[in-house]
Amino acid sequence: MPCNQEISAVMISRVSSAQADRSLSPREHECLVWASRGKSSSDIGAILGLSPRTVDSYLEKVCAKFSVRTRVEAVAAAVREGLIQIEQ
Repeated sequence: MPCNQEISAVMISRVSSAQADRSLSPREHECLVWASRGKSSSDIGAILGLSPRTVDSYLEKVCAKFSVRTRVEAVAAAVREGLIQIEQ
């Protein structure tokens, strides 16, 4: 049976690797920032010169990295982790 130190080390390793997986590409970050400002995929695409489907793809990758289902949840997770700030 593993000792508490071994269990702690495994848990820390899992948390660290989960956080490392949450690093966003520059495009993912840009799309998420615009989504946090209430922009639709069409709006974000027009701003960044991308198709709405490409924007959706970037935001889907962000959702997967944060293990969430919606862009609103992704924005909340990114704010919690300090990856983006909400403008007021």
